Amino acid sequence: MLETYDRLLHRVERLSRLFAWCGGVMLLAMVLLICTEIVMRRTVGHSLGLSFEYSGYTLGISASWSFAYALFHKAHIRIDAGYVRLAPKGRLALDVLALSAFAAFAVMAAQAATGVLGETLARDTVSNTPLHTPMWIPQALWVAGWLWFAFATLLLLGRVVIAAITADADTVRRLAGSSTVDEQIEEEAPDAEELGQ
Repeated sequence: MLETYDRLLHRVERLSRLFAWCGGVMLLAMVLLICTEIVMRRTVGHSLGLSFEYSGYTLGISASWSFAYALFHKAHIRIDAGYVRLAPKGRLALDVLALSAFAAFAVMAAQAATGVLGETLARDTVSNTPLHTPMWIPQALWVAGWLWFAFATLLLLGRVVIAAITADADTVRRLAGSSTVDEQIEEEAPDAEELGQ
């Protein structure tokens, strides 16, 4: 049972990485569009007028698509000044509490985003720009990221709770615990070796 759960969690982590990459590609494409528009303004005197509106959509979409990846790689900011001074049982309790609060936030944010999309669909809203972009398109992509983040957070929380109930402190620490300085150095070491070559 736990092996199946762990395999599912691993697949969700891999999909989260793919979504984060897609978000990065969208940001890169937006940078290229902005550069193109700057060159057009300098040479032709006018531009396509796409970058101002679409850069906002891209930022929102790429951010929401990257939240789950950041969760799996403990990239969200966490203040651990008191955490490192606690006994292992205290750390375990705080890890479960922190991930529970994070899951509650993710679910509430996904619900709010879904509500925004629902209003947009009901009103058939378009942007108030010359492009008249149907707002449901960027909002649907944005909401998809929030829903994925909520799903991934709840799935991770379920696994952490199972580990906490079975007193598997190592799994709780690995999945939800704050990274130690040694773990951060180890994670950065391959990048440092690549730069040195």
